[in-house]
Amino acid sequence: MLGLRGVTVARRAKSSRRWILGMVFVAGVLAWGQAAKQPPGPISISVDATQVAQKVLHAELSIPAKPGPLTLYYPKWMPADHSPDGPIWNVAGLQFSAAGKSIPWSQDSVDMYAFHLEVPQGTFSVTAKLDFLLSAPGPTIDFSASGSARLFVLMWNQVVLYPSGWPASQIAFQPKLTIPSGWKFSTALPVAEQSSGTITFKSVALDLLIDSPVQSGVYTKVIPLTPGENPSHEIDVAADSYSALDIPPAVINSYKHLVQEAQALYQSHHYREYHFLLTLSDNIMGLGQEHHESSDDRVPANALSDPNQRLLGADLLPHEFTHSWNGQYRRPEGLATLDFQQPMKGELLWVYEGLTTYLGVVLAARSGLWNAEQTREHLALLASKLDHRAGRTWRSLDNTSRAAQVLYFAPSEWTSYRRGTDFYQESVLIWLDADVTIRKLTQGRRSMDDFCRTFLGGPEVMPVIKTFNFDDLVAAMNEVAAYDWRTFFTERLQAVDVHAPLGGLSGGGWQTTYNDEPNQMIAASQAAVGVADYTSSIGMLVKADGTVQDAIPGMPAYQRGISPYTRVVAVNGRQFSIDELNRALAESKTQAGPIVLLVSNAGFLESHEIDYHGGLRYPHLVRNEAAHDYLDEILKPRLTQ
Repeated sequence: MLGLRGVTVARRAKSSRRWILGMVFVAGVLAWGQAAKQPPGPISISVDATQVAQKVLHAELSIPAKPGPLTLYYPKWMPADHSPDGPIWNVAGLQFSAAGKSIPWSQDSVDMYAFHLEVPQGTFSVTAKLDFLLSAPGPTIDFSASGSARLFVLMWNQVVLYPSGWPASQIAFQPKLTIPSGWKFSTALPVAEQSSGTITFKSVALDLLIDSPVQSGVYTKVIPLTPGENPSHEIDVAADSYSALDIPPAVINSYKHLVQEAQALYQSHHYREYHFLLTLSDNIMGLGQEHHESSDDRVPANALSDPNQRLLGADLLPHEFTHSWNGQYRRPEGLATLDFQQPMKGELLWVYEGLTTYLGVVLAARSGLWNAEQTREHLALLASKLDHRAGRTWRSLDNTSRAAQVLYFAPSEWTSYRRGTDFYQESVLIWLDADVTIRKLTQGRRSMDDFCRTFLGGPEVMPVIKTFNFDDLVAAMNEVAAYDWRTFFTERLQAVDVHAPLGGLSGGGWQTTYNDEPNQMIAASQAAVGVADYTSSIGMLVKADGTVQDAIPGMPAYQRGISPYTRVVAVNGRQFSIDELNRALAESKTQAGPIVLLVSNAGFLESHEIDYHGGLRYPHLVRNEAAHDYLDEILKPRLTQ
């Protein structure tokens, strides 16, 4: 743990390091002992996606190699995933050959992502062939679920092998992709030439290849957001039908405002052009994934046409766009590795993801994707959920960052007690508190906007990674407003406390209150996803079929025996429905008896009496007129709309 310091500007323990067009700097190469060793020549990779409707991708690679032992890696740790989740389990048909003759190979007995073979004498290249098997979306994270009958997103790491011994930024690839006849494609990857359905891309380093997904499909649409401007910004939409491409003009206008507001906030860019690769489909895994020059955003088919879905997902594109500055340009040292095999350290994910989530909320409000009331409802729900986290009594927010690589794959059941990747949501409250604190310290002259401009802005350059550590962050915050930021962040990150850090809301002129008026976000989630949220009343989440998704220790439902994985069959003697449970909660205020739930527990019926009389209880923010309204100042647009 880093020691605490006072309000004087901290000296940086390590100077930030810049990596141009890649993930590494020259000193890193020396650490690998490769100073006198040249990397192999360009590796050609050809991907045949013409059978994507059958959920198969075919890849062939030609890898320059010298005779003798050769180790090839399949990418394991993905920069945007923060986890060792490269989907190697869906690699099939792997074959190696040289000069037309097959080469035996073995998979490492410890590192399943490493393959060993012997290059025959007299040959100087190896051909590798493999198939990648696509899957359908399921209840857990599955990056193989990236294609359907009429569209797919190529994630290059699915089909890549590369030699050990060099940083990813020094290994050049010559990529080629063949898509089904009549399909169109979108990507930030520069194109060299195209002939019919075969696209040859310009030579690119491995790190930038994997950083540049390709979206393709039958039903596509390009929406320019900054026509005639440099750099250009566009939304590239792919869908399972033409009808899904009909996006309301007001929504498109808000995304145009998003680009404008982001430029006003960061006053820089670190990309040659930017592509929002937006996939509207129920047949691939939902995803929001960041890249330097694009984002891979996969949402339900009706995500933009259905008002409830649109409300719930309004901050997705602002979040992923912000990552071009925070996470891609500025990246914590522990998450910036030399290649895709080195373990990542997530202790600063509360900055990488947490600050990005906060800025995504701010930009969603400033761009008009959310109005002020919707943004407050979002913040109220977020504050309520985190203030009812039973896991806060044993697990710190800092630990959720460090444990991210396992928490990403935890089931949604028991989220409150286990805690999950809370560094996304809870960091919103921490960074809001920091924003309010800066404004108070400087009498409104400075804010997090200034931090974004200086720390995340920087020169107008090509894709760059500039690393930082906690000392760098503290120093940068002190440059905006002198304060004991080390203590400020450390106390909040390491706290094991029943209550969430709500100082930013109260200091910003608002406070959380509860009444029986539905929270807009809860109502939208219930309508769109079918999950009823009783976090702040009896303490549970229930699906439309009665399945209990979560029950919070210390709250009435759990205390009376309800737990995740059980299913509510009846409420007060009547067949279960969300409306019936709502009715029972509403009537609890005036009825002396308990709420009686009949529950199926692995086929056994159990009756549970919940002694609760608080009625329906939903979170909202109310204005504290005695305090200055900093929150409204934070959320208001910077540009005239």
